[in-house]
Amino acid sequence: MSQEVNFRSLHIADNPQLYTPARSNNFEFIITGIDRLLKAGIEFEMATEDDYITNAQDVLRFSVTETSIPNFEINTVEVKTGNLTTKFAGNATFNSGSLKFNDFIGAKTKDALYALQARAVNIANGGGVAPKEEYAFGGELIEYNTDFSKILRKWKLKGCWVKSISESPFQYENDDKRQVDVTIEYDRAIPIPINE
Repeated sequence: MSQEVNFRSLHIADNPQLYTPARSNNFEFIITGIDRLLKAGIEFEMATEDDYITNAQDVLRFSVTETSIPNFEINTVEVKTGNLTTKFAGNATFNSGSLKFNDFIGAKTKDALYALQARAVNIANGGGVAPKEEYAFGGELIEYNTDFSKILRKWKLKGCWVKSISESPFQYENDDKRQVDVTIEYDRAIPIPINE
């Protein structure tokens, strides 16, 4: 058994072009299913064409600097029979996702994020929750090889919405670049097979 393991290790070491470790920074997160976004704080009835963001999908795509990887947990269903307990797989629950964005002023990244969140609850319109088909959007997480020439893995997210947006406070003594942390909820994330 140890010889087989050693052979496999040597085979990987001798073929670095085939067996390169995956990197954390070769990814893209894309928000899909939105043509345009009404800016947060605008009442729908009073909106003009200037009150819409038409390039939000592109802005958010190049502003993402970090994302969690979709995963789910299978709940346990316990059935007691006599003195024994048998455990069965129950419903799958997807964990919340986290995204980090650079706040690009010229691109209005933060405006696009607030507008995306306002699709679900627009405070300017009284704070009522819209029907899910009006605020949910899709997402894609794509992992690439080291030179971005090949897709390694891909996930398609369904039923996404922005749960929370947070950022560090303003400080006179801090000139660091501003980033925005976003928590999203989604119904499911489907791994998409990539043909080699």
